[in-house]
Amino acid sequence: MEIRRVGTSDGFPVVALHGIQGTNDSWVPLATALGDAFEFILPNLPGRGDAAFPASAKACSADAFAQLAGDVIAQEIGARPYVLAGWSMGVSVIFELMAQLANGTARHAPPVAVMLMSGTAQLNEVRWFEASEESALRDEIRQREIRLGLKRAAHPQVVAWTWQALKPVSHLAHLTHVTMPALIVHGSDDEDCPVAHAHRMHEGIRDATLHVIPGARHSLLTQNTQAVGVAVRAFLSRHSAPSQPPFNRKENS
Repeated sequence: MEIRRVGTSDGFPVVALHGIQGTNDSWVPLATALGDAFEFILPNLPGRGDAAFPASAKACSADAFAQLAGDVIAQEIGARPYVLAGWSMGVSVIFELMAQLANGTARHAPPVAVMLMSGTAQLNEVRWFEASEESALRDEIRQREIRLGLKRAAHPQVVAWTWQALKPVSHLAHLTHVTMPALIVHGSDDEDCPVAHAHRMHEGIRDATLHVIPGARHSLLTQNTQAVGVAVRAFLSRHSAPSQPPFNRKENS
């Protein structure tokens, strides 16, 4: 798997997962802004960037991606503490990783905290793409790529396979598996995962902080880098410290 590192090599590690159409490029602006204190480890899942093309549609499920992400964590992190982050589809992969940790099938250590950006626990309630016929779906995929401003995007066939695997999935039952502190960052005007999904995650995760950015849309990593960076730096600074503050559930909006 292709892995990019951004930031200081002796900084606290953050493993960050991209979205359904994005690549690790999506995280680069934020990782660069926070690179003075943290090292972002940015894998590309199959069919993205220079990562290998998946062998079949079966390799494009959230569970399959979670197994690959777990391998990256085991290889790159080992026993060190780290924070796990996901944007859009990356949030769904995190929920699968949490389930693997809970049922004992994970090959990696749990993170000290997680960050959930522009995501949802109910993929079966979002409509990233409407078409089912292949050529129409590919057209939608290209249009969404343009709308999100993705400079380097996943292969359309891989996106189609991934969407077919993801669209019936609900991760509501996995929210209780997120037992570590969680930062939920969401745009108030997210057109792909409406902000109600962020509130639902906030309600279902015991130790969660919700930070809603007014006016922000789905691509907040690149369009609202400064505002996201302020919230993320504060969160990472708390949870990369040797001792962590007591549980304090709150919302900023």
